[in-house]
Amino acid sequence: MQASTEQALTTAESSTWTPELPTIEQIWDFTMRAGIILVKILLTFLVCWLMIRIFHRFIKHFFAAQTKNQRLSMTDRKAKTLQSITSSVVKYVIYFIGIFTALSYLGVDSKSLVVVASAGSVAIGLGAQNIVTDMMNGFFILFEDHYAVGDVVTIQNITGTVESVTLRSTKIRDAQGCVHIIPNGSVGTVTNQCQEFINAVITVGVSYQASIDRVLEILRDEMEKTGDMPNVLEPPAIVGITGLDDSAVTIKIAAKCRVKTNVATESELRRRVKNRLDAEGIEIPYPQRTLHIVQQKEG
Repeated sequence: MQASTEQALTTAESSTWTPELPTIEQIWDFTMRAGIILVKILLTFLVCWLMIRIFHRFIKHFFAAQTKNQRLSMTDRKAKTLQSITSSVVKYVIYFIGIFTALSYLGVDSKSLVVVASAGSVAIGLGAQNIVTDMMNGFFILFEDHYAVGDVVTIQNITGTVESVTLRSTKIRDAQGCVHIIPNGSVGTVTNQCQEFINAVITVGVSYQASIDRVLEILRDEMEKTGDMPNVLEPPAIVGITGLDDSAVTIKIAAKCRVKTNVATESELRRRVKNRLDAEGIEIPYPQRTLHIVQQKEG
């Protein structure tokens, strides 16, 4: 009985599994291989970053040369927009290649990468429709010339200067310096203030006591003297009387001027109109009110 018990204990001890610890050589070999892979991945992304910088400078110089040489009949505003979109596309492509290269270093088979890429494209088509919509609208914005970098536009009730246009979004900086990033798919209606020309519009109020025909003649004469204003493309037009307000007769003047100069042109026109009316003795009235005091009779 005792012999069989000892034999059972011996069999149990021999069947117990003891893990084999890795040797120092194995640990060192694994560390070296992991370190080499990590260095390769870091070098891959460093090369990607350098390539993006190099391509960005090349694209910038290329489009700058096109605007100077006029080989492609490209305006400066469209060249900046094409530069922004081209740089964006190149950046995405280079990082895409870098990620696949890093996965190959980790032992992922190239055939598996193709399968992953195919599955990813299907996922984009089904689950990322907004991204596709943004990119499609980005192409239409570019080729239909809705706006370009440097234009002053109004999008979704936001007015500002376009700083960049990529495949996915448009970046606008408003008058307060705030930056608004709008997806191209939700741009909607665009009001562009930089297409060929823009009108500078001012209103002038004169007193009811002044002869309106004489005032109109004086304003027409003054507007004929705007030939020394380089931003005004043609003599401003007297639109006519646009209002009979409480204390003044309102006259509107519109001047066709170069883009982005309407604010400065309006300021200069107001200055000239004020000086001319002062010289002619025509009053620009202040708001006036007439008070009627009614006294109640006693008794």
